[in-house]
Amino acid sequence: MRLLFNLFLLLVFREAAFSAACCGGGMSVPTIIIGDDRAQLSASYGRMDVSVDNVDSQGVWRRWEQHQNVQTLKLEGAHIIGDRWQAGVSLPVVNRKYGSDSYSGLGDIATSLSYEYLSDWNYNPYRPKGIGFIQGIVPTGKSRADSEVGGLDSRGNGFWAIGAGTMLTKSWSLFDVFVMLEWHRSFEKNVATSTVQGKVVPGRGSNLGFGLGYNWAMYRAGFSLTRTQEDPIETQFNAGGSSWQGQERWDTMGLSFSYLQGEEWSWTVSYSDQTVFGDPLNTSLGKSLGIQLQHRWAR
Repeated sequence: MRLLFNLFLLLVFREAAFSAACCGGGMSVPTIIIGDDRAQLSASYGRMDVSVDNVDSQGVWRRWEQHQNVQTLKLEGAHIIGDRWQAGVSLPVVNRKYGSDSYSGLGDIATSLSYEYLSDWNYNPYRPKGIGFIQGIVPTGKSRADSEVGGLDSRGNGFWAIGAGTMLTKSWSLFDVFVMLEWHRSFEKNVATSTVQGKVVPGRGSNLGFGLGYNWAMYRAGFSLTRTQEDPIETQFNAGGSSWQGQERWDTMGLSFSYLQGEEWSWTVSYSDQTVFGDPLNTSLGKSLGIQLQHRWAR
């Protein structure tokens, strides 16, 4: 059951953090081994279609005739490096398309270090399992600030960033629940484009999510809801003056279905929708479909 739960977390939170088109420094939950395995390797494919092209600072939704779609192919792995320690890495390749224009390349690489600070004792009906993590983002993907085509060729947030958070999980017979909290800080960078020469100063952000699942036989169905917030971003111009991009906010609903194929292989299909809940600001909103295959190695 925890193997299926792990698949669900990876797919749903990946969509939650990276589907918005204007993120300043968003992060997803890192690749974490939830069960008792020694290592895991996952390959996933997701497609996000923008359905609301812009939500302004007043909360007004706007749609254009054409919409962007973003396809992401991702390889993720995690390995136990101690009794309770584990390390993970995520390598995405992103394709962004709008009309006849299409741009592809490596996205931001994420690395993580996690520690199981709270063990799940089977005889305790209330004590959850707690895993804390720190995560670093390497800006290998182009940011919107570096783009010459309005962000169409952006493949990530494009900032060095560091984050920390915790995941709490608990299972009872056929049911499981989780709560995830994550905070991050992105660091300033210099930009030089045909329209902007100066420094982009992002702020802090957070993800708060919860969810539940139902398990039967070798299957799991899950639901989650995640709120993502990003501080305003300041652009300081070399010629003097500055401009601000307002605070970003959106909520992502996630649904998933997982299948455990033997002891080593698992499949998960997920759907995410950012237009159902919440009061979004200064962002675009999308709907996503994803599929993931995972292989595990027992301890």
